[in-house]
Amino acid sequence: MAAPQEPSSSAAPPSYIYSRLPDARSIRILTLEPSDDASSPLTGTIEEALLDATASSFAPAVAPYETISYAWGTGSRDHALFVHDDNANDNDDGHHRQPAALPLTASLHDALARVRLRDAPRRIWADQICINQDDLAERSQQVRLMNAIYRGAARILVWLGRDGEGVAEDAARMVRDLDAVFRDEERHRAFKKAHSEELHLQRREPWMPLSKMTKLPWFHRIWIVQEIGTDAPATLFWGASELDWQVLSHVAGVLNQDYHHLRARFGIGTPNIRYLHRRFVEPGVVVAGGSNSGKGNSSSSSSSSSYDEHHNRGSFVYELHRARHMLARDPRDHVYAFLGHFSVRKGSWALAGLQADYARPVADVYVDVAVRVLKGATSLILLSANHNADGPQRRTPFDQTDLRLPSWVPDWRVLPVHMIGSPQTPHRAARDTLPQLVVDEEKRLLHARGFRVDTIAKRSWVFYGKAFQFKQANSYSNSVDVLWREYCGYDTFNLDDRYPGGAGAETEDDNDDGGFEASSFFALIQTLTNACIGVDRSRPYASIPSRRWLAGGAAYLSRSGIPPQRISPAIRAAARADAATGRPAGDAFKWSHEATLVTRYRRFGVTAGGRYVMGPDAMREGDVVAVLYGGRTPFVLRKMEGGDGEGGWSLVGECYVHGIMNGEALRDADLEDEAFAMR
Repeated sequence: MAAPQEPSSSAAPPSYIYSRLPDARSIRILTLEPSDDASSPLTGTIEEALLDATASSFAPAVAPYETISYAWGTGSRDHALFVHDDNANDNDDGHHRQPAALPLTASLHDALARVRLRDAPRRIWADQICINQDDLAERSQQVRLMNAIYRGAARILVWLGRDGEGVAEDAARMVRDLDAVFRDEERHRAFKKAHSEELHLQRREPWMPLSKMTKLPWFHRIWIVQEIGTDAPATLFWGASELDWQVLSHVAGVLNQDYHHLRARFGIGTPNIRYLHRRFVEPGVVVAGGSNSGKGNSSSSSSSSSYDEHHNRGSFVYELHRARHMLARDPRDHVYAFLGHFSVRKGSWALAGLQADYARPVADVYVDVAVRVLKGATSLILLSANHNADGPQRRTPFDQTDLRLPSWVPDWRVLPVHMIGSPQTPHRAARDTLPQLVVDEEKRLLHARGFRVDTIAKRSWVFYGKAFQFKQANSYSNSVDVLWREYCGYDTFNLDDRYPGGAGAETEDDNDDGGFEASSFFALIQTLTNACIGVDRSRPYASIPSRRWLAGGAAYLSRSGIPPQRISPAIRAAARADAATGRPAGDAFKWSHEATLVTRYRRFGVTAGGRYVMGPDAMREGDVVAVLYGGRTPFVLRKMEGGDGEGGWSLVGECYVHGIMNGEALRDADLEDEAFAMR
């Protein structure tokens, strides 16, 4: 290791040797010694401390300390921290022993140098220093304590990295300015007009520093979800600049909720930032100091409380799914990074026994998680989390290995697809039934009972991120138009053509306008947006009239470049401004955003019975649409021809099928239930 030397030392320092931790609740704490010379070597001492397991919050009983959060970078540990041992005996010549060199990555070395104080020591917990990275058993054991470690910190010190382009202070200043604007109703109203209706007039350059900030590696590292997702205060350091985490989180929340097209135009990656906000804090639970985890702090707003209510954080499976976009060098960390999440204790009794073990093969870990989740399961969210692609193109760049998992076991390395059957969805494809499952662990088979409803007759191309944006060269490149003509079989957009698959119970109570809910056009726009569930989270979905969803799709269609003569007067009228308020009846931008989100990495399909389907990218003609007991959504299954003569089924993935999302299939007397043996 090419380690820097202490100025007073003429010989190479010895390597630091960890002593074994005496207890399963023991941790190490670094005391970083001060220096007024930014270029001087890092020095400090390492002590052991004991976490207080008797406290209900499992809070550390040690003296106050801070934790440091950073991105490891390349992983090469070619820098050093020089560790003094205050308890070591003197050498034979009467001099103190040389400090030992503990190897560090460049990123952690930079981080410690940045947060080192000039005139006082600083007590810090850093994983790379306080956990013996070469001891698999210790790593596995310490992972179990990390949530308590970060939760008990006096402050989280976040190192975003060096400011190589000199834009950090501009980014921090913009965040603070936006925070002030969003907290002032009048200024926010003016900002919204300038950056929504007049967005095309805005220059790109002022937004570039913030865009660069949101793309920094730290925001994409899987362990930071736990590190920053507590109630502990946090400060971000980027080069010489500093920024309060709560301020950035508030700004990201507003941009994420109200300014999709601004973010897309200027490349602002706020969804990832907002996702991190209090991710490990259970909503409604009172924490130290008496504050509610979802309310009562400076960054909370109506958007943040809505975020807490609707983002499904009580489901361990959903948490693993939601974090798929985060990067992990060890694929087991897609699971282990969430063992401290409160949802673990809300799952099945078997899930609570899950432990980190870095000696286990990745496939064994993923299968173990699936089996534990399914034992006593009250829903099929695990099956909704299966987004198996035909190839490795959506797997993490760190690991393209084919794990040969059963089709019903999620591969957590696969990039996420919007989950149609999330815990908070109003869908009830199997009504309120419970799953009927048998897991054969030896053969790795899952037996699930349900009904065959239909088969896929034709499928579209795979949708990607820009399929439903407004930049279309002509109507023949507009996705909605191509689907309407080539897959639905119509020419003019109208509300008269009846949907062959039936209107569905979800629309029967709002039929005061001639029955547009039974039209093929309404079925199409609902299929492309998962029934617009995510468009308005400010009130219960059932309280929103379906005319609102028609207006959104009609508004999008009116702005999509399709010739007006191919759009019926009824649809054009649905998109017009509300006479009472003067505001547009539908929000074309929100509809565009929702369709883009829902359809990404999916295909549109039409069944043999004429039903419209939004299914996984691996969906093929001939696949079966089934409703399984306990499922919020239908599922696409594929019949397998086994060489051993056993055959069975392969789970392709969840799907939206317009007309059977509210238990209609279970009311069909002609359908008989059966057991599907999924391999």
